[in-house]
Amino acid sequence: MAQPMGLTASDIVFSEATPEQRELAWELCGQTWAAPMSLEDYVERERHLAQHDLNRDGRCRYWVLYLKGYPRHIIASCEATRKPILISDGGGRPARTSNGYAVTNIYTNPTYRRQGMASYLLRRVQEQMDADSDCSVLYSDSGRSYYASLGWSPFGSRQATLTLLPSSSSPSHASQNRNRTRLLEMSDLPDLCEADVHHLTKSFNSLPADGKTRVAFLPTLPQISWHLSRAEFDARKILPLTGNLRLAKGAMVLNNSSNGNSKSWITWAHDWREKRLRILRISRVCQDQAQVTLRTQEELMRDVAALLDAAVGEARRWGLCKVIAWNPDEEVRTACKRVGNAYPGPEGVKVMFEERIEGGMPSLRWSEGRVVKDVAWEENFGFCWC
Repeated sequence: MAQPMGLTASDIVFSEATPEQRELAWELCGQTWAAPMSLEDYVERERHLAQHDLNRDGRCRYWVLYLKGYPRHIIASCEATRKPILISDGGGRPARTSNGYAVTNIYTNPTYRRQGMASYLLRRVQEQMDADSDCSVLYSDSGRSYYASLGWSPFGSRQATLTLLPSSSSPSHASQNRNRTRLLEMSDLPDLCEADVHHLTKSFNSLPADGKTRVAFLPTLPQISWHLSRAEFDARKILPLTGNLRLAKGAMVLNNSSNGNSKSWITWAHDWREKRLRILRISRVCQDQAQVTLRTQEELMRDVAALLDAAVGEARRWGLCKVIAWNPDEEVRTACKRVGNAYPGPEGVKVMFEERIEGGMPSLRWSEGRVVKDVAWEENFGFCWC
């Protein structure tokens, strides 16, 4: 069939994808994104993730444009996953729980690019998302302006990068740090995620009446474990593995300090394609914030440094070149520097802080195109992306 060009709205159909159309869309996406996996493995992974707790039972919806009369001829596609969020209106009232969407895998068939097909698709998807959510987000690989023109306002995003230089041994300071932590298993995560969500909700409920609107995606177990499932699937397809695969899910500080009312842990995901370890979240839960002292703060700082050092150890164990953390706060930045200082010389860890200007730029749109001034997107860490 000849490929028609110069499409108009009368030539195309927008709809939720059928199972067959999902597969066809994944095959199209995989032509660009599958490597170093095969196309068949890429499609198998997308099937696998579609059954994950984060996505199944209608939480992830798959949308397509196709050529009228030819439902197998996919023009453009995307996915939108509904997730729980917290919103504070800055009025000093308790935060409310709502839904927000993450839009991913936005792809246009190369035959139909530069005809406005992705824009048309996304405007139609916005209508669907607006019916049961307060906002939607995406992480743009196309710069700031394209998605901003569709209503997704870009947010600044910084990144800490710990680059692992060739090293044959670890200094004693790092070894001492690792003695302060233990690696996390999947069985640890349900209780930790529940505590994290409770702590974040409590923090949002006590925000000041400063007129600033704040929004945050909740670090739920399905959200965290989705990343881990994806990394494990990729490892089985990409790495020359034999026997059981045991990827650490993160690390926790052993509770051997005088600060018995706090708990600190980190979760991460292995990114085999980019050869890096992505920090999903660094969690610091203090049961009684009123008891936080200067001594406690110093202990928390040491805890974060120990957790980052555990991440460096995990990266080295699997031959990954970098550890990255999005939007590090002052405590995390200081801890990164401590880890870098623990590995002096040319065979160590190089620490860099920079503004992310390309690749995964965070953008947020309020439903129905509402304009909300003075917005803070809180807790925008690696776990939010999908």
